[in-house]
Amino acid sequence: MKKIAAITMARNDAFFLKKWVSYYGKELGRENLFIYLDGLDQENPPESEGVNITKVEKIKGQVVSAEKARLKFLSDRAAELLTDYDLIIGCDADEFLIVDPKLEMSLRAYLSTLNIKTSASGLGLDVGQNLNEEGPIREDENFLCQRSYAFASTRYTKPVVVSERVHWGAGFHRVKGRNYRIDKNLYLFHFGSVDEGIYKAKFNDQE
Repeated sequence: MKKIAAITMARNDAFFLKKWVSYYGKELGRENLFIYLDGLDQENPPESEGVNITKVEKIKGQVVSAEKARLKFLSDRAAELLTDYDLIIGCDADEFLIVDPKLEMSLRAYLSTLNIKTSASGLGLDVGQNLNEEGPIREDENFLCQRSYAFASTRYTKPVVVSERVHWGAGFHRVKGRNYRIDKNLYLFHFGSVDEGIYKAKFNDQE
C-alpha cells in the first residue's frame, strides 16, 4: 500500500476542519494529516489529536495575492512531504475525496492501485442546501445523509492528488503547465455551500 498524506490550510474554519480530520484521519491515519493554520492567533481545531498542526504567520494581501501565496506555500510543503510519501492529497477543509462506494475500497487502498504520473482528480460535486426541503446542517450526522442535491462542477474537478512536485493554482483548481486526469471512480465533494448559515458567516468573515 502506498504511503499517502493529506494537507490543507485554513483560517477560522473549525467546523469543516473537524470533519476533515475525522474523514481523512480514518482513511489515511491521523499521523499523515498536515494542517497549516493561517495565523498565529488560530486555535487548534477540535478533536485533532495526533494530527500534524502548524501555525504560520497570517498570509497578507488582497484576496488574489493572498490566495496565490497560500497555494505556493502548500505546493512547497507538498513537495517536501513527497520525500517521505508516495502521494499527497491537497484540498480545502470543506473538500472530501471519496471513492465510488460500489468498489467497497478505502481511499488509500484505491489510490494505491493507480499509476499517477503527476496528478489525478475526482469528478467535482458541489453540494448545496435546498432551502425548500432541507433544514440547517446537523454537525453530529453525515453531511450526505442530510443533503440530496449537488451540481456536477468543473470548478471542483481539481487535481488534488499529486505524485511529484507541482505548482497548484488558486484553490487547487489546476497544476500549472500540466494536464491532469479525471479518475472515473473518484469524486471530490465540495461542502462549502452545504448550509446557508455557515456559508453566510464564512462569507462575511473578513479577518
